[in-house]
Amino acid sequence: MKESPRFLRLGILGRMDCPFCRISSMRRVVAGDKEIDRCLACGALWFDYGEIRELTAGRLAADPGEETPEPPPGGMLRKMHRQAASLSCPRCGGAVGAIDFQMTGVPVIHCRDCHGVLAPRRSAAAIFERFRFARQYGKEFAEMGESLAGAMKRRMELSHGPVMRASDVPIPLPVVVPLADEGPAASSFPLVTYLLIGLSLGVYMFARMGGVSIMLPGGLPGLPSGAGLTGVSLADFLFFPFLHAGIVPLAAGCLFLFVLGDNIEDRMGWLPFLFLYLTCGVCAGAAHVLWGKPEGYAALGSAGAVAGVLGSYLVFFPDVPIRMVGMGKVTTVPAYLFACTWVAAAFLIGPGPFVDLFNPAPLSLPGNLAGFGMGVFGAVLWRLWEDRLAGPVPPGGGS
Repeated sequence: MKESPRFLRLGILGRMDCPFCRISSMRRVVAGDKEIDRCLACGALWFDYGEIRELTAGRLAADPGEETPEPPPGGMLRKMHRQAASLSCPRCGGAVGAIDFQMTGVPVIHCRDCHGVLAPRRSAAAIFERFRFARQYGKEFAEMGESLAGAMKRRMELSHGPVMRASDVPIPLPVVVPLADEGPAASSFPLVTYLLIGLSLGVYMFARMGGVSIMLPGGLPGLPSGAGLTGVSLADFLFFPFLHAGIVPLAAGCLFLFVLGDNIEDRMGWLPFLFLYLTCGVCAGAAHVLWGKPEGYAALGSAGAVAGVLGSYLVFFPDVPIRMVGMGKVTTVPAYLFACTWVAAAFLIGPGPFVDLFNPAPLSLPGNLAGFGMGVFGAVLWRLWEDRLAGPVPPGGGS
């Protein structure tokens, strides 16, 4: 009987051949409750699907002989593409290719069949360092989550519990916005991102200086909450993200676009990014009029569209550090933790003492979540399309 590629690579004693050294030099090391394969000769690490979290979470340290590594130069990914062309997966024998690990600038080799990851010694040490900030700020984010939960509990007590004095129940304002990110530098000028910001600012300033009321193309003062699609046109859905009823929601929307939008536009291109932004806005508006609380606030503003931008950023750059302000605190957290904070804050937004002052026309919770979900969905489709375009790595590697 013909032996399978996996049996040939693992050998009789279960020892895996190192793809780089081409000898049976891989030995297992314990990390948490996992066993990771490490090459005794070159220090490369093999991670089965999901095991690389042991490295990012700090349960598997960088090679003890390594000092803190410098970021790999840009040519490393191209070099690894050429190197991967002559390799196969040490676990299943499938085709492999080089990828930029979670957009961190660190190249690794990825199996397209079993989704394992082969990390050279230098790449493994660089990944360990890249995720150091997530490990350092994990406790701080947990405290922020407790603060959010406490705010929600106090709000529920005010609405349904015994009567309490306002001074005994301080409710922090649920505003979560990004201030800066450490994403990859854009390779092209973010024209659409700046045009969207400029259009929102221009419309708001024109309305304020002219003393005119902000109205949708159909004559509505905003998208009615829970009233259904009757009387609401497609033009209303397309234009309402650019009409803001207050300076705070305008500033928040511009910050989301300025901090996060340029990276997404650079990843997708200006036309797909514009289409994604408008689609997220339309989906958010439709969810607001269909499933928002009846007789709730008539919505204006870019909350749903920029929620889609956040959702796309989460898919493309989940571990990039974001400097944010939320619940009265300024901190730096990974993108996925920032998204969690934003979702938690979205559940707190609603009628209250601050709404009329800071956002006279807020989008409902269904609207916010629909925009966010559409952004995630669009980014996932884009990544699948990118993978399909990339295809198998041709012999001889890429240029």
